[in-house]
Amino acid sequence: MRARALVVLVATLIPGAALAQGIQGAAGGYNVQRRVYYQSAVHEQTGLLIGGGGSLRLGRLQLGVDGVMGTLKAAEETAGNEDVKVRSSAVRALLVVAPGLLVGVQAEARRFEADAGVTMWRLLGANVRLEPQLGHQSLRALADVSVLPASSVASGPKLKMAVQAMVGLGVELPRSPVGFRVYYRFERFDIEATAQSPERYEQFRGLVVEAGLRL
Repeated sequence: MRARALVVLVATLIPGAALAQGIQGAAGGYNVQRRVYYQSAVHEQTGLLIGGGGSLRLGRLQLGVDGVMGTLKAAEETAGNEDVKVRSSAVRALLVVAPGLLVGVQAEARRFEADAGVTMWRLLGANVRLEPQLGHQSLRALADVSVLPASSVASGPKLKMAVQAMVGLGVELPRSPVGFRVYYRFERFDIEATAQSPERYEQFRGLVVEAGLRL
């Protein structure tokens, strides 16, 4: 009886869940370039971040989680520029407000590990995603923007600007649950000055290639 009551409650809280359910998963790589402007110098690191994620669709609600990890190599061995291990995990809760248009919230934790120590970022804000079809049911565009004003460095300064954007194309194979996506990703972060350090500006950009599976 308790199990039956729980099913009824879930169906009440998530209208239309029985009409639109689905699970998606994807894995791929992010060929990223990181540029850091700090104390009148520009430091650059590049590398391939590997990761994946998944999403659960319940009616108009979509819950997602994804993450990447890897090492960014310093372009030049100079003071203040060193190899960095990066790990990032993000969660999203989005609502379908129109066909191909989703809006919601996003939270992300990003960890940087280098010889100088470990730094943690906490990113929080709003996400808007547009996924319109392109004249054929197997082709779909992707435009995704996240504005993360409630972001900060753990035990450190706030981020005055935290913006992420993606634009690209997805292909779903006919009569198959397999699909592919290619998109360009750009990120910009401005870290405010403190009594110990001046302002710091960081930029991430690169091409992302993913293969996915729909259930």
